[in-house]
Amino acid sequence: MAKSAQEIVASIAPNEAAFMQNSEQFAGFIRKATSTRVDFHWRDALPGKPDEMTINRHGVVCSRRLFEGQTWFGYTLDPFGEDVSYSATNDVAKLMLERFLKRPQAA
Repeated sequence: MAKSAQEIVASIAPNEAAFMQNSEQFAGFIRKATSTRVDFHWRDALPGKPDEMTINRHGVVCSRRLFEGQTWFGYTLDPFGEDVSYSATNDVAKLMLERFLKRPQAA
């Protein structure tokens, strides 16, 4: 059964500690959130799919990996599973940015 965008976002813990305390409830966790991107781990990645991903401020979901001291990003198809539609993936990106992206504080 396909998951909705809201279900996917609700299954992502705000940090690794919350994920480890209740790993059965969550499918992933936020590694780092900045003003330009949200880095997260997705435990439920399918075989051959990345489990470390980033959503940039434009809503693009990318794979992320560290290689020779540099972070490399790549576009990935079906990041949340083949049963999650492209529009649902876009909704996940939008909802995650709203929930986790660090906004500059007003002076």
